[in-house]
Amino acid sequence: MQRHVIAPSRFFSQVPNDLIRHPRLSANAVRLLLWQLSLPDGADEPLSRTAQRAGIGKVAFQQAKRQLRAEHYLFEWRRQGERGRWITVQLIANTPLTAEEARAALAPPAGTPPAPGAPADRPAAPQPREDPGSNTSHPTAAAATSGAVPAAPREAEAEALLLSLGRAAPFLAMAPRKARRWAPFAVRWLGLGMTADEVRSTLISGLESARSPLGALRWRLEHALPRPSEPVGTAPAPSPRVTRMRECAGTHVQPRLFLPDEDERLCADCRSGPAETPRAGGGLAAFRAARAADTARGCGQRGPEPEGGSGFARVRAEAERM
Repeated sequence: MQRHVIAPSRFFSQVPNDLIRHPRLSANAVRLLLWQLSLPDGADEPLSRTAQRAGIGKVAFQQAKRQLRAEHYLFEWRRQGERGRWITVQLIANTPLTAEEARAALAPPAGTPPAPGAPADRPAAPQPREDPGSNTSHPTAAAATSGAVPAAPREAEAEALLLSLGRAAPFLAMAPRKARRWAPFAVRWLGLGMTADEVRSTLISGLESARSPLGALRWRLEHALPRPSEPVGTAPAPSPRVTRMRECAGTHVQPRLFLPDEDERLCADCRSGPAETPRAGGGLAAFRAARAADTARGCGQRGPEPEGGSGFARVRAEAERM
């Protein structure tokens, strides 16, 4: 089998081959041990947390612990703390140790008073070659204090607005730290010319039924910014078409409206030809005259009959001759 290996330049750990090829340690035990050895100095992570991060189950975790204790890679002690609570102290080694070597390598737990005796000499730490203030991304405490500027009045107003949402709608109550972090988004809303009450009502509207009201509020602050309203009077409102129409001066059964091109007084039909005049005696007048004649004949007042008599009289005369 051929192998291709590139030596890592960072984020690597030196592990003995005897540990990787150990015949009596399972894969879970080796992985658990290597994970603990790869943690940075000062990390205080229990084995149970490492097993959760590595995806090792409870039964496999207990079996791996037994194997590490049997091969002297893991040591555990039960101690009583200052307040009487019992704690478990664990020690992991990359080589097998005896019980005496493990106790000697164990660092004193946090909060343990130092042993009495004369103070030991501590070697002085080397001074940096360059000024840390000019070669770091984090400013010094004095520089941070002197360069701190108070919050802008607009951001303070936006923060107060966000905190007031919890009083108007309890489901939008938030911590002051969160309101301070979201204040820049609320500043954009206040910059639209809206009053605080208008912004508050717009932000609260419809969030009472949201699954996560604060999450919906955060999205609305950032992505649902309304468009700025145009100032009143910038553009005249267009006049409706009916206001520009006029009534035709010609003869029509009903008034007719038309849209003039310039200053016309007649509609297009009247300008193109003479309008038809209704016939005299037709329509309603003729209907009323016919009804009055029938009523007079029914009451015995015979009016002038047309030539040849009425149709009913002719039918009666023919019946008598027969």
